[in-house]
Amino acid sequence: MIGQDRFQKYLDKCHGDRGRALRLYSWNVEASAAFLGAFAALEVGLRNALHRELSAQASSPSWWRHLQFTGGDDDLIEKALAEIEKRKRNVWTPGHVVAELRFAFWVGLLANRNHARFWEAGLDNAFPHYPTTRRRDYLHESFERLRLLRNRAAHHEPIHARDLMVDHELMCELAGYIDPDLQMWIKTHTRLPTVVAGRNLTLTAARITRF
Repeated sequence: MIGQDRFQKYLDKCHGDRGRALRLYSWNVEASAAFLGAFAALEVGLRNALHRELSAQASSPSWWRHLQFTGGDDDLIEKALAEIEKRKRNVWTPGHVVAELRFAFWVGLLANRNHARFWEAGLDNAFPHYPTTRRRDYLHESFERLRLLRNRAAHHEPIHARDLMVDHELMCELAGYIDPDLQMWIKTHTRLPTVVAGRNLTLTAARITRF
């Protein structure tokens, strides 16, 4: 069921106890699913906010046709457009582009290379509740940290060694900079705190995981 190389990491963590290792593996799957659910809300909130501000800068919802992007960002746009065209055959909207673009593109908009071109031109308006005393770098670093965790969770890699409550708090913090309602939605719907709190019970077989 689980490849030996993959399972060995859990066996090592559990000192060779196969039952406990399997329960840890199951908990890791459950925690990953809970994290990805909350992250999905944050990702959609971020890309919609950035899409809104890019549309304002370009005076068009098809902003990618009017704004200048660096090579790496431009490549991601071209790949997204090619994929959409392959599936939609000219019947698509800007919303399809927003959904197709990789999360790395949206996080990249907050990087140093785009500071003067986009951030200073109004992209900061995507975060109306972000303290003016804090630098843009914090947003980029924080979203990049969560992006890397998202990739690990989505590819079924171990995340059990992390303090996932710190990641949860960061998700809620970033959501609040975009929209307090988004922050509240994540806080009131996420399963992640409950899953984290049940870790020890899971490892002792007193609690059954639910994916």
